[in-house]
Amino acid sequence: MRYDGRPLGVLAAVTKGLFILWAVPGQGGRPLQPPTLQQIQALVRHMAEDAQELFAFYEKDQRLAINHLCRTNSPPEWLQGPVMGPGGLRGLRGLRVPMARMAQALQDITRHQRDLNPPGAEILRRLASTHLKVRGLLNNLEGLFPAPSPRPGHRPLPGPTAPTKVFRQKLEGCRILWSYARFMAKLSAQLEARSRRARREKQRSRRGSQLPARS
Repeated sequence: MRYDGRPLGVLAAVTKGLFILWAVPGQGGRPLQPPTLQQIQALVRHMAEDAQELFAFYEKDQRLAINHLCRTNSPPEWLQGPVMGPGGLRGLRGLRVPMARMAQALQDITRHQRDLNPPGAEILRRLASTHLKVRGLLNNLEGLFPAPSPRPGHRPLPGPTAPTKVFRQKLEGCRILWSYARFMAKLSAQLEARSRRARREKQRSRRGSQLPARS
């Protein structure tokens, strides 16, 4: 079986290779070697599928599917886009901020869900898995574009949640996950379109170089 001309096994192996890069950090927790654009593309595709699955599960699990309450057309400012810049891996520089904000948002959603679910609940497992992927992509972006960042301050632990506030927190988390799923789907499509253009240009260049020289 093939996906867009490439065997699925190859894509799985590429994605697995990037997971290994996360697990073996270099100095400062960054990968020992920067990922390739192909690895980033495979990872983003995997993250887009994961984001959609997480949203669908969360929406159903939290009983928010009625009237599509979560499916807002007004995403947070940091999840608007994405807008990729020109030039291969350099075009990914702008992803650092939304990925950092999303990692924090997932922590906040998880903290709220821990108050509502027993340890080991499926929703907690899925949130942890998605958070790992977001942190993995962020670590690789930081490896590509190192920059000093301020140390995060300690955030105060939230107090007991009032019953009237629980629904609002559930809805806010659901809307963030919906916006994140759309963001990653668009990013995956942009990377795929860029990859197709690059392949076409390479093929045209190869055909041009193979034309016989005129005497």
